[in-house]
Amino acid sequence: MFVKRTKVKRAGREYVYLQLVEGYRDENGKVRHRVVAKLGREDELKASGQLDALAAAFARLDPPAAGIRREVGPLLLVAHLERELQIAATVDRLLPRSPRSELSVGELVVALLANRLCSPSPLYDVAGWSSGAAVRELFGIPPQLLDDDRLGRGLERFAACAEAVRGALAARAIERFGLDAGRLHVDLTALRMTGAYEDSSLVAKGWAQGQGVGRQVRALQASSAEGVSLYLRPEAGNAAELAAIGSSLERLRELAQANGRGPLLVCDSAVGQAKTLCRIARAGLRFIAPLKANTGWRERYLGEVGPAALAPLAYVSERERELPASGRSRYRGAIRDWEVADPESGERHRFRLVYVHSSEEEREVREARERALERAEEKLGRVRNGLGGRYYKTKRQVDARVAQVLAGPVKDLIRVKTATRGARPTISWRRDAGAIAAAARTDGVYALATNLPDRRLGANAILTRYKGQQIVERRHRDLKQTLRVRPVFLHKDERIEALVSIVGIALLVFGLIETELRKRLAEASEGERELMPGLLPEGRAAKPTGRNVLAAFQGLGLTYASEGIVLDRLTATQRRILELLEVEIPWPELGGVGIGKCGKRG
Repeated sequence: MFVKRTKVKRAGREYVYLQLVEGYRDENGKVRHRVVAKLGREDELKASGQLDALAAAFARLDPPAAGIRREVGPLLLVAHLERELQIAATVDRLLPRSPRSELSVGELVVALLANRLCSPSPLYDVAGWSSGAAVRELFGIPPQLLDDDRLGRGLERFAACAEAVRGALAARAIERFGLDAGRLHVDLTALRMTGAYEDSSLVAKGWAQGQGVGRQVRALQASSAEGVSLYLRPEAGNAAELAAIGSSLERLRELAQANGRGPLLVCDSAVGQAKTLCRIARAGLRFIAPLKANTGWRERYLGEVGPAALAPLAYVSERERELPASGRSRYRGAIRDWEVADPESGERHRFRLVYVHSSEEEREVREARERALERAEEKLGRVRNGLGGRYYKTKRQVDARVAQVLAGPVKDLIRVKTATRGARPTISWRRDAGAIAAAARTDGVYALATNLPDRRLGANAILTRYKGQQIVERRHRDLKQTLRVRPVFLHKDERIEALVSIVGIALLVFGLIETELRKRLAEASEGERELMPGLLPEGRAAKPTGRNVLAAFQGLGLTYASEGIVLDRLTATQRRILELLEVEIPWPELGGVGIGKCGKRG
């Protein structure tokens, strides 16, 4: 069956009509054609959008030929969790498909979600990826429909309801998988952009740690204590932490209250100022956050507490649990009240400060200071060697360079003297032992502020909760490395916001894969810590992570055979993962007969 174009001349004009034609053999065995349906005039079908709709319908009906291969990979896991979270249905409920649309927005979101998790690639290559992947077989989405224009238009529509979708999916994940959202680890990260984006209100130049100043979009992420990213909200690249946190407080409170527990936000030092903490408290949220130096906590610590008041804490990090006691970091702490006047409302807040000393951090701070001093002295040595030369002819030039060298962590720690002797500048320096000793008095010490009302929670309990902040930082790495978020060539803010939101949904699925597999593995081993064989090269065992679980399915494919679709034979590791997650296999395996849940015959 095919579409035939027939030209007809009428009143001096030529028109093209489309007909649906099928081939058959007559009684003599000759091939004949007959018209099954007259589709209409080509120009009128194009103008009304019906031509695209017909093409899409044929794309959904046209089956691949026998022998065609498709890459399945971790799409089996993605399809399973898409059904559990009802992602496409949630999107399409908020954005119903229009009569002229060939692809629903929910299908577009699922296709991009699958691409992020299975084979991250730029937006313009999604169609190429999906043509070789089992997107059609698992999600019913024809690859031909995932062209650039259709994806771009779909992203613009999705942007309008992205916030509502994120909230609905987070609530569904909490309900379906029993996640504990009572404690949320919140952090802000930066996603670097390429391109000019001169008219964008979302992409802006901003500073990011380790990356300097550049064009970026900021993203506020909130992760559950189990390590599942429940919230990812794009913000302007130059947005301040206070503005980003403030615009999301209502949604964060809704998430934290989803399972009826008191909401607690664990944040990083970006929010560690009185103004931000008071705003969080006014919103009815509890918090734990390290204070910034400009809050004056060091002076209060030295004046009111001091090293002698710090008592030993029992906290042991996960990576040091297997070490002997002598090889572990030692923690000491003390709690004091901290009364703060709200800069915005004038209200008085009574917070608690946990002063913590870490032996590991003390060692690292002292080593970093020594390295900084050595680098500064080396630079001053180069200045001395160049005195009277091209760059250091005058004392003024020398002083300007010295001011640059003594900025940052070595400020006030080195005493430099410059002068002029015989029309030639001179320089000498020495370390200020007193200033170095004064700076070292707070080495390894930091202050955690909290408004938790339960005073039975001591320094050890508060520190333990704060140390879970590495969870969201690890998810930031997954966001940029495993999922390779690259929202490039999207010169509309709506498309950028939508794509970042979809990456956030992918991060939610990513975290669920890791968390659920660890939970099921622990249940199967009766609570013992068990490693899964085959997750690392050479069949080595490892603790399941989202990254190594997805990698374990690379190379898995399907083949169209005369009797239908056949899945490649599963490895022992793949079979074990599917068994634990109760993922249904939709096709028989090569050399097998069963269809149903992995490990069971259908």
